[in-house]
Amino acid sequence: MPCTGCGGPTPNSLDQGAKMISGLASILGLEGEEKMSDEDVQKLIDQVVDVTGTFYKYTLPTALVNRKVIK
Repeated sequence: MPCTGCGGPTPNSLDQGAKMISGLASILGLEGEEKMSDEDVQKLIDQVVDVTGTFYKYTLPTALVNRKVIK
């Protein structure tokens, strides 16, 4: 099966998966989000089945998500 990769990270994004999650969050609620119940918001969120697998499919090894915090 051939690779379906995107060709690498974008030059203007430190963490491509986080940018995609941010973009999704900015359009998720649509208009009237503040009037929605918690259950309605949860139904919208549940429509995204596999966040890590979708948004970090090829960039997880270089993502900020799996880095350890050094104190």
